[in-house]
Amino acid sequence: MNNKLSVVIIAKNEERNIARGIESILEATVSLDDVEIVLVDSLSTDKTIEIAQNYPIKIIQLDPNFFISPSAGRFIGLKYTSGEFVYFLDGDMHLNKNWFETALPIIENNSNLAGLAGKCHEITFDDNFKDIKSEDEDRFNVANQIHKVRHLGQSVLYRRNALEKVGGFNPYLANEEELELGLRLSAAGYELQRIPVPMTIHYTKYYSNENPSGLTMRQIKRDWALGRYIALGQVLALLWKNPFRLEYLKLYWKALLFVFVYFIGILSLFNISFFLIWFISLSMFLGLRTIAKKNLMDTMLYIFDYSLSAYGFVVGFFKSPSKIETYQPQLKFIK
Repeated sequence: MNNKLSVVIIAKNEERNIARGIESILEATVSLDDVEIVLVDSLSTDKTIEIAQNYPIKIIQLDPNFFISPSAGRFIGLKYTSGEFVYFLDGDMHLNKNWFETALPIIENNSNLAGLAGKCHEITFDDNFKDIKSEDEDRFNVANQIHKVRHLGQSVLYRRNALEKVGGFNPYLANEEELELGLRLSAAGYELQRIPVPMTIHYTKYYSNENPSGLTMRQIKRDWALGRYIALGQVLALLWKNPFRLEYLKLYWKALLFVFVYFIGILSLFNISFFLIWFISLSMFLGLRTIAKKNLMDTMLYIFDYSLSAYGFVVGFFKSPSKIETYQPQLKFIK
């Protein structure tokens, strides 16, 4: 039997937030019929599962022998639910109780609308999750307008048949899976919208109180270990024939600029004069940035991060992810 609405929660080690998130979903769906709620857990090692078992929801845990990513969680969530509409909520978010009351009629009455999202209120904490570092009541700058977009990020309400028509989420992508999916939906002729309606509160953290950009070596190591740099090139390869690929290129123009800079540097090795010009120009840029930020470590992390992004674009472009149909894990159905 198919449900009208499925809510899929994606989580890993969210013991701090998971109860709040689940309770917000239960409150937002209390007046709706035909609703199923599923938590897809990415091998949490804290009390996420233990806490979630106290609520009337289904719980599925991913297979450690297969690629683990937020996209894999969304892929499995879509596969093991049946709702005509599917809403994906990250485990560190709180859902506005009135969201479905507004969003469902909109997406139901527009058959060409594949995805719908609203306003996100983002609260950023310090590295220890004790004090608020910053707060943004409109993370995506929605203001008071309806925005027709090519892709949506974070939590989104999707039309199932649209997702299935374009192939759904790619479980092997470690980064930008929502953008890649959105551009496929757009290329297929579907609409995506972000509307001026409160949807979520996102509880996140600022990675460093010491560096202006918030970058830390820990974060860079994590992104490298998760394959997020390589995924940048993989997404570019997947979108290479997509008519809206410039949307992606604009987002990562700085990383692509670093690809160009290093390519010129390699070519300049054959001419000492050109190499000196290249080296001096790059050194001047690094020096000016350090002066502007008043922080040498931040500049070093900045360069290292973008260098890895440039590497990821080049290597990932020629390293295709596995075929989606090969993602057939042995899931653990906890509840």
